[in-house]
This record gives sequence, structure tokens and C-alpha cells, in this order.
Amino acid sequence: MKFSKSISKLNFDIKNKIFQVYNDGILRAPRKWWQHIYIIYHWTIFEQILFLVNFSVAITFAIYSFIQPNIVGTSSNELNYIIATVSLVGNVTDMLSIILSSKKRMSTFTWGVIACGTLGVTSFLMGAIGTGIVYAIVQLPMQFVGFYLWRRQSTNKIQVQPRQMQWWMILLLVAVILICTTGFYFLESLSSFQKFWNGSTPQTKPVILISDSLVLVLGIVGMLLMVMAFKEQWIVWIILDVTMIVLFTYDFNPQMIALGATSLINGFYGVWNWWRDTQLKDYE
Repeated sequence: MKFSKSISKLNFDIKNKIFQVYNDGILRAPRKWWQHIYIIYHWTIFEQILFLVNFSVAITFAIYSFIQPNIVGTSSNELNYIIATVSLVGNVTDMLSIILSSKKRMSTFTWGVIACGTLGVTSFLMGAIGTGIVYAIVQLPMQFVGFYLWRRQSTNKIQVQPRQMQWWMILLLVAVILICTTGFYFLESLSSFQKFWNGSTPQTKPVILISDSLVLVLGIVGMLLMVMAFKEQWIVWIILDVTMIVLFTYDFNPQMIALGATSLINGFYGVWNWWRDTQLKDYE
């Protein structure tokens, strides 16, 4: 009996160590000066590829936006240049934050502050009110709250232990999302509300209004689940990324589309990463 327990514990320790090495890239810890500058050196190969693909796409769209500024969609070329530049910074830092979040690293909030500020500005300039509110007014201050809560829940002050929601909490969450999305859709349909935020011609396309409203609600819900370290946050982020792709396909912004697409891929990676960590915890 004792021998069987020893074998089971050894089996768990091996699985846990393999997952830890894969998840944190311990075998690729930086040892040389250039590896410390290359801040994603210790990431897994998949994470490096995901980030570098997003970075390449962001740079490509930024260059193209400067060559053809009218692709951004505003009436002023100067404003188009500003949006292209700010979107580039927000895109890169947001991807850093997202990947670090999937790794359960508290440093996600450091990059998140920069990303939320820049993407919030971009969204307001583009007239996407709901998205702008999510980034600048909701998620930006929540970065500081998240850092504090993750640090309290963490044992090593580096990573946080995922939590799981109960079934009644999930049902309540779905009801809140549906009610709030409907409410904000009717609010955003008012021309006076839109002019108050961006002073532009009111947006009347139902697809854009619904998508923008859903992005606002999901952004708030996802951020709340994230700071509380619930693994169900990744389902919310996946739905939000799909909605963002739809929104910025109609209200065309190629950099935000690229951000949504790469965030979607990382969302599935986050689901696997956080669920796998919970399974190891249950096995223990």
C-alpha cells in the first residue's frame, strides 16, 4: 500500500515538473546578457511564435497605414497617423500581457497598463465607444486591483493558482451578460450618447452597435473573472475576441483585427493552460 502511494506521488511529481518546465520555460532561463534583453527568451516556442507573428503583423499594418493613411478610416491623415502609431504600441503590449496572463504571471498587469491606455485612446478615436470604455475606464484601473489580488493569492509572488466557478455562478453570469448587453445597446443607439463621447456622426449599423455593446460587457466581466483568477475567464475572452474581429471588420481597423485574431489563438491556449493546471491540482 505504501509502495503504491509512493509510485502515485512520484508519478504526480514527474507530471507536475514536466508541466512546470513547459509552462514556465525553466529550461530556457536566460543566462547571457542578450537573452535578458530578449524578454520572451524564457517563453515556450509556441508562445514566442505567437508573439512574433503578432508583432510582424502589427508592424506590417503600421507601415501600410502610414503609406495609405485613408485605410484607418478617419477624415484626417494626421489623426490616421496617430491611430496607427498608438495601435501598434497597444497591439504589441496587449499581446505581451495576454500571453503572460495565460502563463498565470503577475507581470501581465505591468504590460496591461500600457496596453489598456493606448488601446483605449485608439478605440475612442475610431468611435468604438464600448471598446474604449472597456480599455480606458474599466480595465486600466483593474490592472492595479488584479496585481494586488493575484499577489495575495500567490504562494511564490510570481504565479497565481486558478479557481473554478460553480454552476449557479455561471448561470448568473450569463444572465448578467445578456441583460447588460441589451441595455447598453439601446443606450449606445442614442445619437446624443455617441456625440457626447466622440462628437462624430452617430453610428447606426446594428452589427457595430451590438458588437460594441457586447465587447463592453464581456470586457468588464472578463476582467472581473481575471482579477479573481477564475479559469472561466478564458471562455469570456474567446467570445470577446470573436466579437472584436466582427466589430473591427465592419468598422475597419486592420491592427485591431490582427490583435483579435492572435488573442483568439492565445485564448484557446489559455483555456488549455489553466484547465491543465487545475487537473494537476485535482490529481494531487
